[in-house]
Amino acid sequence: MSILDRIVADKKELVADAARRMPLNQLCARIADTAWTARGFAARLARPGPGGVNIIAEVKRASPSKGDIRPDLDAARCAAEYAAGGAAAISVLTDGPYFKGALEDLVRARAATDLPVLRKEFIITDYQLYEARAAGADAVLLIVRILSLSQLDGLLALTRELGMDALVEIHSAEEYTIARAAGSRLIGINNRNLATFDTDLGTATTLAARMGPGEIPVAASGIHNRRDIEANLAGGIFNFLIGESLVRAPDRVAFLKELMGGAPAAKQPADGGI
Repeated sequence: MSILDRIVADKKELVADAARRMPLNQLCARIADTAWTARGFAARLARPGPGGVNIIAEVKRASPSKGDIRPDLDAARCAAEYAAGGAAAISVLTDGPYFKGALEDLVRARAATDLPVLRKEFIITDYQLYEARAAGADAVLLIVRILSLSQLDGLLALTRELGMDALVEIHSAEEYTIARAAGSRLIGINNRNLATFDTDLGTATTLAARMGPGEIPVAASGIHNRRDIEANLAGGIFNFLIGESLVRAPDRVAFLKELMGGAPAAKQPADGGI
């Protein structure tokens, strides 16, 4: 069984446990009682930002392949630094067992900035979308590799109904076909194969070249300096989701500015991990 298979199997049990602790009707009541205005995640990524790019900066403490990255990371402080550095949006890993995240991290990150916030999670059920909305998420990640076309269709429909955007993640031409069939518009291209953990920076530009009008690509994984970004810009991609290298940066504000074309910051480690 691959790491991804284990994560999904464990996620089913965790979601079932969460639903027992807080039934869906209670979660819906919480949503109804909470003031919330969508911050337009997809709209922020529709056109290039400063330096010709948009960066979705990620709050990430650990990964199953890398282990601890910054286990003591403060989500609110990290998000505020990302906002100061010019990030277009914030991504928050909310998986606990494998990434040491929590929904509370998303709540705190959103409260610390006025940027749209993505729940990055292994979403396989409607319940998780209601969780995301109750926590204040502006968008959710939907991974084609772990969903059937019918599941993706249903989750996309509910995401829209709840007022959120969806970043649909693919890694192959076959997965792009599924994403397109479901009507996905914001498409994340993971340069890392989640089965083997091999990373190929050409994956994003190759798949982006297949995309049609109205489809917005977002490159993720293995992007850790301005040179990598410029290579993607040449391939028509101006949106990037960057995690580990940002979290590890000694000066996140300066590093973000460098990624967007500003003066170089201190040397950064390569981004990696699932």
